[in-house]
Amino acid sequence: MRGRRHPLAYVLALAACAVLAGAKSLTAVAEWAADAPDRLLFHCGAMLRDPDRPYRTPSEATVRRVLQRVDGDALDAAIGGWLTARADAARAGEQDKHPPARPARTAVAVDGKSVRGAMRADGRPVHLLSALRGDGIVLAQREVDAKSNEITAFRPLLEPLDLAGAVVTFDALLTQTGHAKSSSRRRTRTTSPCSRATTRRSTRW
Repeated sequence: MRGRRHPLAYVLALAACAVLAGAKSLTAVAEWAADAPDRLLFHCGAMLRDPDRPYRTPSEATVRRVLQRVDGDALDAAIGGWLTARADAARAGEQDKHPPARPARTAVAVDGKSVRGAMRADGRPVHLLSALRGDGIVLAQREVDAKSNEITAFRPLLEPLDLAGAVVTFDALLTQTGHAKSSSRRRTRTTSPCSRATTRRSTRW
């Protein structure tokens, strides 16, 4: 396309690598990319348009426009789906070599955390509610609206997931009657704290 210099995946990959390397602003992301070696740029998806010139990196303005316009939920779902598929394939291969004595239930922990270094326009931190599988795979995550809380984000977070037969754990804040009824309809076992103590209660719904 005319005027298009960088593939979308390339800009997103550079931004992710820069943040992992410690970049805390869009300017820092662009500066990190500009200093990155050609080998890394190539693996991130850079396009070599002129053999006599090195790989080009996006400017701060380009990084800003891309990150402002990209659909964060769609991107998160795409990356999460890809990682989950890879993990499932690896686990299936391992189980073929070493079959388990009995089928294991999938364990899913739901918890909310504020994202370090991420701020909204009003200065308040970004808070995410996530569903984490026992093997470390994030099945889903959802940003909690600044004017709401984790309770309202709980059901929309889990609705798209296939949790039949899974054990889902969450803290006392999310122990709501509506959540229990939803779990019952989906044949999910839920586990939540019954008090401020460390004991937990497990109920088959």
